[in-house]
Amino acid sequence: MMDENTSANVHARDVRTGMSGRMLMVAKCVKECDCVFDAGSDHAFIPIYLVQRGICRRAVASDIRSGPAGVAQRNIGKYGLADRITASIGDGIENAAGCGCLIIAGMGGQLIKDILERSPGIARKSAQIILQPMNAPEKVRKYLWDNGYSIYSEDLCREKNKVYNVICARHTGESYDYEEFELHASAYLTKTGHPLLGGYLRPKLRRLRAMEKGQGPHGGNLKELIVKLEEIANENIGSTGGT
Repeated sequence: MMDENTSANVHARDVRTGMSGRMLMVAKCVKECDCVFDAGSDHAFIPIYLVQRGICRRAVASDIRSGPAGVAQRNIGKYGLADRITASIGDGIENAAGCGCLIIAGMGGQLIKDILERSPGIARKSAQIILQPMNAPEKVRKYLWDNGYSIYSEDLCREKNKVYNVICARHTGESYDYEEFELHASAYLTKTGHPLLGGYLRPKLRRLRAMEKGQGPHGGNLKELIVKLEEIANENIGSTGGT
C-alpha cells in the first residue's frame, strides 16, 4: 500500500514526457466528457493525459493484442490511475458502448474505415470521434461524408520529417456534397489555410504524379486533381510547410 508521499509523487508525474507530438495533437482535440475509449491505445498515454488533466473522468485503453494491453495496464498503474482507466482487450470499438468520445489513432486509413463500418451503432452515438490515420486519410473522409458524419475540425503537426493529420467528426445524418480534391486536401484545412497544409500535400502529390505516369491505378480525372492540389499546396506552404 502506498503512503501519502508516494501517492502524491505518482499523481504528480506528467505523462507528456513520454508522448510524441502526434499523440499530443490527438489528445488536445478531445473536449470535456465523461468517458473516452481509445482503440489501439498501446501505451495508454492518451487516456492517462486526458484523465490527468480532468478532460475526461474515466477512460478505456483498448487493444486487440494482450501484449500492448498489458503495457497499458502497467502504465496506468505507474501513474496511479487504475481506479479511473481500464485496460481491455477488444477488436476496434466493439466494447465502447457508453463512451462519448472515441479515439482511433495510429492506424491506416482503410483499417480506421473498417473499424467504424463494423460498429456503426456505437460510432453514431458518440459525440466525438477523433481519428488519426497514418495513411490514406481520403478513405476516412470519404467514409465519414458518405455515411452522414460531419467533420467539424482537423489539425496537422510535424514530427521529424512527416506531417500527421487528425480528423474530428460526429454523426449528424447530414450529407456533404464534396469534391474529389477535398478528400485529399481536407475541406476544413483548405478553408482555414493551415500553415502545414503544403507540407502535408507534397507526399500525396508525389504519389499521384507517379500514378499519372502509369505506375499505379487511380480513377477520375487525375491530372485535374493534381493541378488543384498543387494550387492548394503552393498557397499554403507557410514558414514550416515544407517543399
